[in-house]
Amino acid sequence: MFGSRYFGTDYNKLAISSKIRFICVDRPGFGGSSIVPIEDRVNTWLETVPQLLKHLNVNYVSLISHSAGTIYLLNTLYHLRHILDPKRPYVALLAPWVSQEHSGVTMLSLASKLPDVAFSGWSGLVGFINKTLVPAGSWSGGIISSSASLFQSSPSNAEVTSEETAQAKWGTDAATVAAIDGLQAKYCWAEGMSGANDEARLCLGGGKGLWGVCEDYSEYVRKFCAEERRRSDADRLLELHVVFATSDIMIGTGGKAYFEDVWGQDCVAGCVDVKMVQAPETNHETVLNFEKGLMHKIFKDIGGNAAQYVEC
Repeated sequence: MFGSRYFGTDYNKLAISSKIRFICVDRPGFGGSSIVPIEDRVNTWLETVPQLLKHLNVNYVSLISHSAGTIYLLNTLYHLRHILDPKRPYVALLAPWVSQEHSGVTMLSLASKLPDVAFSGWSGLVGFINKTLVPAGSWSGGIISSSASLFQSSPSNAEVTSEETAQAKWGTDAATVAAIDGLQAKYCWAEGMSGANDEARLCLGGGKGLWGVCEDYSEYVRKFCAEERRRSDADRLLELHVVFATSDIMIGTGGKAYFEDVWGQDCVAGCVDVKMVQAPETNHETVLNFEKGLMHKIFKDIGGNAAQYVEC
């Protein structure tokens, strides 16, 4: 997620009440992480995660991703499968990213044809949009969707947080929540965010050798299931939960159908326990919304597990 280290604080109270340790990792070019060549982004992530978990003395985790994080989660799941709890391996993908080749989203198909130089100032553009045009409280962190959501019907307008919601979400009063919302955006954009330029290119660059083992989702699922069946240390089937938005401008209905199809292949049965749901009245961004999204259920699922939680 775009700036997730700060916006992850939205779920701090929920994580504590669910007895989960919530770990958000800055990807290359975000926050305190160094910039790397775009072709090294996924591999750098795969090198970072085990070192970070070792530093934190964490043995097992559950994985959750949103949007662009799908690419990183799928690579982590394939290459670092051992970091999931063998007693209850669990991953969740919210508003999963799908290549425009399969989603057929016109806006992204056109964007993918732009030269790389067109994205050199992307982080600045998105920063301007999120600091100036989009209320901080409604911005969840989608790389491209931050600006695309401006053109959606019924855009997510940040409502004034009620005292009841403030207590439920943060355990504090509404005035404090308003201050936190403002500081989230301020601190996020005060740090390095130039990684957004390459992250946008990465999202649009499927099939160009940038997505690691998941260049082709269909092939990925077949390869992963083949590896999963060879495992001898898993006591339970991997649980893979997918949460789609009701209306997702980034993948459209075509992308949703494609993602359902790839995880509905024959090889999945008896290998991965796949559950797919649609969060009512949500879009690509608000699928993470505290009230409308399904994070409560996901946290509850993870809370029943001994593993901790890494966000991709």
